Amino acid sequence: MFKEYCILLYWIVYYISYFLAGCTLKYGDNLLDEFDRPTQSWIALALSGIFFAFLITNSEYDMVLFTSIIIGVVLSGKVNRPQFSIGFIIIAVGFIVRGVPTVTDWLEWMAILVMLMLAAILDEKGNDWTEAQVNPTAAWLFKYRFSLKITVLCISLIWPLFLFTAIGLWIFDAGYESAEIIRH
Repeated sequence: MFKEYCILLYWIVYYISYFLAGCTLKYGDNLLDEFDRPTQSWIALALSGIFFAFLITNSEYDMVLFTSIIIGVVLSGKVNRPQFSIGFIIIAVGFIVRGVPTVTDWLEWMAILVMLMLAAILDEKGNDWTEAQVNPTAAWLFKYRFSLKITVLCISLIWPLFLFTAIGLWIFDAGYESAEIIRH
């Protein structure tokens, strides 16, 4: 019975970490862009880095998801303030402390990385380019990053073990969007 409780606790911590990673990331970004509080953003983005580090070192699928998101936002020009560096440093420390997850098939991992990275870049650029007045449906889809969300579900059909990570992304995004509630 104890073993089952430990497994349940693991999944609770795992998905709460996804939620808090999204929430603290968006809140840190809001502190920079909306509230003009760069000093306080270091704390929120450091917390986000802790959650990212825990998750990215958890499994090969979590690592590929977060690697694709990080590459996507960097290539899209969204990482534009020095405060984001604290998260990257904490992620690097996470790899040193917990190690890099074992990748069972590098070709498969790279294929997933490319698919997720393209979806992440499409979402970031689509969110910048679409205008609600011109195309409200496209603006809504890109605002909520549906390219990446649909891509993770499709990947789960081919690689079923990716489903846990796909669910995590949806929870991450719920946390990301909930930071808007804190903002108001």
